[in-house]
Amino acid sequence: MLESIRSHQSSATSVQRQTLCRSITVSNSHSKLASSRKSVDICAKLITDRSGHKEVIGLNINRSLTIGRNPERSFYVIPDSSVSGLHCTISAVRSPSGGIIVSCQDSSKNGIILNGNRIKKTSVILMDGDSIRIPDSLTFTCIHVWKDPVEKVSVFDPTPPPLPAKKHIGRYVVTSQCLGSGSFATVHLALSIDRRCQVACKSIRTKKGHRDELGQVMKEIRILMGLNHPNINRIFDTQEDQNFIHIFLQLCTGGDLFTYINSFTETHCKMEEDEVKYIMFQLLRGLAYLHDKSISHRDLKPENILLHAPGPYPRIQIADFGLARPKSYQETFNVCGTVSYLPPEGILALDQKHLGYVGMPSDCWSAGIILYIMLSGSHPFDHESPLDSCGSWFSHYAAESQRGSHRSENYIRGEARLKQRIISGHVDFPPLLWSKLGKAKVLVNLLLIHDPAKRATVYVALKSSWITDDLTMLEGAYCSRIIASLSPAEKI
Repeated sequence: MLESIRSHQSSATSVQRQTLCRSITVSNSHSKLASSRKSVDICAKLITDRSGHKEVIGLNINRSLTIGRNPERSFYVIPDSSVSGLHCTISAVRSPSGGIIVSCQDSSKNGIILNGNRIKKTSVILMDGDSIRIPDSLTFTCIHVWKDPVEKVSVFDPTPPPLPAKKHIGRYVVTSQCLGSGSFATVHLALSIDRRCQVACKSIRTKKGHRDELGQVMKEIRILMGLNHPNINRIFDTQEDQNFIHIFLQLCTGGDLFTYINSFTETHCKMEEDEVKYIMFQLLRGLAYLHDKSISHRDLKPENILLHAPGPYPRIQIADFGLARPKSYQETFNVCGTVSYLPPEGILALDQKHLGYVGMPSDCWSAGIILYIMLSGSHPFDHESPLDSCGSWFSHYAAESQRGSHRSENYIRGEARLKQRIISGHVDFPPLLWSKLGKAKVLVNLLLIHDPAKRATVYVALKSSWITDDLTMLEGAYCSRIIASLSPAEKI
């Protein structure tokens, strides 16, 4: 396992050098490198002024760029004494919204300056137009080439959009850079002054008409405030004013697991089994932490699993606890979650209101679905929707039943067929792929047992031979890549 990670990192560094050397364009004639890549491959650019000469460095999707003083560790070398051997790593991944997420991971002794604010030992998101400065050295401006699709509301909307605004809320500086939005909440990029790191600010309206949603939010806050685990998206603080409740959450810069899985299916590739095992090991540990506290997530899916930072063998974090339930050993009649990831007992309870289900076995079923998807690139029960439409798979059941929701007959028939396949409990394992994944297949079958009383718990899953065969390697990688690299903000 550790050997797989190291070899992947080594080969990635080699590919990075070969690729980025073809991507950089420098105005200085004696150091200009010929570009053999199409401009469409460049998703972002870093622009700097070096000794009076403008230099433009192209950034490719899913290929990191390293900056530092040591030529053996850094693609872009800066010989200044203030620069660490490996000072920072710039990465770009696809955004779930359609554009890109550009991030900068600081690994230096003296940090970086992001738009005038010092950042140390953490990863930050670089929005279009942001600047990063290495103290006493160069300044780089980030320009996004691929951008999120923007729909005009009216012909009077400004083009280009106005410069981002800032607002002080408590000890945070919240920007107008939107990371996501819903019917009654928005998520903005913010800066924690105390922790010297970026955070996500989730702002929820408290006006009349949103009382049900507000109750869910307050439940989410109460649950999250009591959690502190490397694989759980952490809540740092809350602030409240007349119109909003602001939740300040740990920022993840690598996108979500669904987008990551889809990056493989787009190239007709599959995730390596070792990488799937490393991700699954983290997911099971995070779930074990929750279940130890009798908390069930109830909406576990790749879209709600975030990547802490870009790159292979990522650290993952379980997020979006809006549907989570404490005392989850008790049966509930309030079915919620996403249909594609609901267990048979949850599907039955959707249409038969006298039936209930228990949250923790439901989480384990969802984990089995996620494992199957990571290994195969397809859903075990939804044979009609391609994986790239997974993001639109039925979302929250409560949202579907809102007044004014319209669904086509094809959609309704497709949902009915999906429910029936889940209830039947039959999982297809195409032998061409799964014949090589015998022990993984055993674990999938244990997690997808129809009877929740017989279904594998998260503790049984952690003791499966698929995990225990590499347990020493998994724990070693977990300690060296996650525990040892926790940022100062996470230790507070």
